[in-house]
Amino acid sequence: MRSNDSEAFVRLMTEHQGRLFGYIFSLLGDPDAANDVLQEANVILWRDSREFRPGSNFKAWAFRVAHFQVMAFRQRQIRDRLVFEDDMIEVLASAARETDDAFASRQERLTGCLEKLAAPHREMIRKRYSEGTSLSEIARERDMTPNAVMQSLFRIRHSLMQCVARYGEGKA
Repeated sequence: MRSNDSEAFVRLMTEHQGRLFGYIFSLLGDPDAANDVLQEANVILWRDSREFRPGSNFKAWAFRVAHFQVMAFRQRQIRDRLVFEDDMIEVLASAARETDDAFASRQERLTGCLEKLAAPHREMIRKRYSEGTSLSEIARERDMTPNAVMQSLFRIRHSLMQCVARYGEGKA
């Protein structure tokens, strides 16, 4: 694997770690087991990285590898009393993939709606939720009271929720 390919592959793996963990956790229900299976999946993804074709759907490939690792883990744990049947795991896997796709779609819609906000409102949202700036600090910067900032953020969030909903209906 060329250096550029390796860097791109590592970037893809890193970008998808949280979603892979969420997918695995949704199938196993145990965060420790999910971490173990995630590490096993990462080893296989790295080992088989030459099979991945840049430009193809990394998430689908990684989720498939993770799914097989969950199944292998389950086979090793089959002696435990509380084990889901394989068909139940398939139902959970399908639901987890759909949930992840829905999350990605909502995240994309939210990004679009954030871009439509007036610059001062977008900045206020960024400071509060990305940077964790306190209401008091934002109030000082904007020559407002903390209560006024809280009310503004409430209205902006409400506007964003409506925009995301409209965007989902194709009306944005």
